[in-house]
Amino acid sequence: MATTPYLLQRGSTWSWRRRVPEFSTKTRHWQLSLRTTDRSIACIIARRLNYECDRMLDAITDGKLTPGQAKAWLTSVVRSELDRIERQRMISRMDPVGSSEEDERLDWATARAWSHLASKGLHPELSAHDRRTVLNEGSSETDIASLERMLGILSRDVLSEAGVNKMLRAARDSIQTATGETLNPAAETILSLRQLLLAGKAAAWSASEGREDPSLEQARALAREILDGAAAEIIDTREPLHISEEATLIEAPAPTQIPTQRPEFSFDPDIVALVERINAERDRDHIKEDTRKQLASQARLFIKATGITDVREITQGHLKFYKSVLQRLPTSYGKSAKDADRTLDELLARAEDLPENKVGLSPRTINGHLDRFKLIFQFAKSESIPISDTIELGLLRVREEKRNRDKREAFTLPELQQVFRHPIWTGCRSTSRRHERGNIVKADGLYWGPILAGYSGARREEVLGLEPRDVVSVDGIPCYHIRDNMHRGVKTFSSERLVPIHAHLIELGFLRHVDDMRMRGATALFPELIATNDSQSFGDKIYYNWAKALVLQLDGNPRELCFHSFRHYAIAHLKELPEVSEKQRRDLVGHSGGDVHDEQYDVATSITVMRGVVAKLPRLF
Repeated sequence: MATTPYLLQRGSTWSWRRRVPEFSTKTRHWQLSLRTTDRSIACIIARRLNYECDRMLDAITDGKLTPGQAKAWLTSVVRSELDRIERQRMISRMDPVGSSEEDERLDWATARAWSHLASKGLHPELSAHDRRTVLNEGSSETDIASLERMLGILSRDVLSEAGVNKMLRAARDSIQTATGETLNPAAETILSLRQLLLAGKAAAWSASEGREDPSLEQARALAREILDGAAAEIIDTREPLHISEEATLIEAPAPTQIPTQRPEFSFDPDIVALVERINAERDRDHIKEDTRKQLASQARLFIKATGITDVREITQGHLKFYKSVLQRLPTSYGKSAKDADRTLDELLARAEDLPENKVGLSPRTINGHLDRFKLIFQFAKSESIPISDTIELGLLRVREEKRNRDKREAFTLPELQQVFRHPIWTGCRSTSRRHERGNIVKADGLYWGPILAGYSGARREEVLGLEPRDVVSVDGIPCYHIRDNMHRGVKTFSSERLVPIHAHLIELGFLRHVDDMRMRGATALFPELIATNDSQSFGDKIYYNWAKALVLQLDGNPRELCFHSFRHYAIAHLKELPEVSEKQRRDLVGHSGGDVHDEQYDVATSITVMRGVVAKLPRLF
């Protein structure tokens, strides 16, 4: 049965109706009532939801969501998003941080990102056609970069465990309030809720586009009153205009009147909710994805250990106990996706049968947890959430026994040559028996990652998290571009760089591997390493086999060499070459400049020169 949307005018209010088949042969009217006199806004939302209703119809009639539940949830999404947009823009206008151009670009990117995700699904990458479309509309490459970043942020948030839990809480509340029904969603219902979430967000941003500051109309009314000498009627734009007795699906909230007293804002003190706000805050876009994941997993572990969910209730004693838990966990904590589901007793019980050197997180890791609590407390204070003034994180820090430069030793060239004689690179028995000699070479992330690091000194996640589109040609020189992408960020601004590909990598067929991944439509050069939970990284997926290879090839690996030892090896080797300048070495490995002058006025070393620097790294096998 075809469905036809149409606009209906009753007085000064436009409403959008759509006939959809119900469970019987009868029809049901859904109506969208907008508290506005602007027909264009009504048309925008009508078009936006037109496609979504078609997609949701089958799910609704199958019983996954009843029409009443879908109506309540979509109403809640649009209302809350419009309210959030209004508050955000008011703060941006009245207490600006960046330039108006930056605010406009972020608004445009957010609106466009929700529209893209609603129409094309939670795929954060832009296709070549999408990029051409945006460019043809007059947008710049800078705009596209902002859009791609926003797509990554929003899609990760919606798909994350915290995002799903947040959505379910809001859906349950809105459906319970509107219908009195309790929502117990199955997996398919969650997908339906997510579809409506994307549609509602996109519709709210489209409707708010170009909307004037709501306080201006009220100011004009007061000005007319003063000039005319007569009381001017100030319309309470939050009151809906009556159009019919039919129930409405969405009522878009309009701006409030200027209050006589300053409004009081309050924020949810729940630790998980607070961390979600930290990760979603716009001016924290520079925080790398690993840190966001660590914040979220740390919040869950702290709650699991102490039972405290309200940040206001945290005391020095809770933090001291939490530190003791970190010192009693297995050193492998977080490497397995199952750790997130294990109870604290189960986690600590696993450590009881382990040798002493396998129990307790490292001082550096524990201090990292404390540093993240410092961020959490600072953010809470910025929201006027009271934090105990007896907390002193400095008293809990663990002394690190080694100096920074001694924490990880560098490979020597003979050690590397010995490592690369392992069956992973010379031929193994099968893809599941990588440590036994045979005639199979599996060219995956375990194979390529160490070679890439040996010929660049790049960090583990920098090479293992590359995307096919990160491999580019610059002045005819094949390079890989270390930069933020959909799977991971880079450590610092100076970490973003172009690295020429060593000739040995090309001989081994690395560029053919890249082309193969492009042909397959893969989003990562090593898709088998993509994390399956929030606590995993790309490197975690190769950790076991890589560590075992070092033990087997280096007689037990007594110097405790690791993947980061590649970085120390490359830096140490290049330092011995007088023809390689300090700046060239910094540019290759992504170190920041030595002083302000280096940071602000130096230009990047040319790719031609950098290719010569990479060529000075000896062949590994």
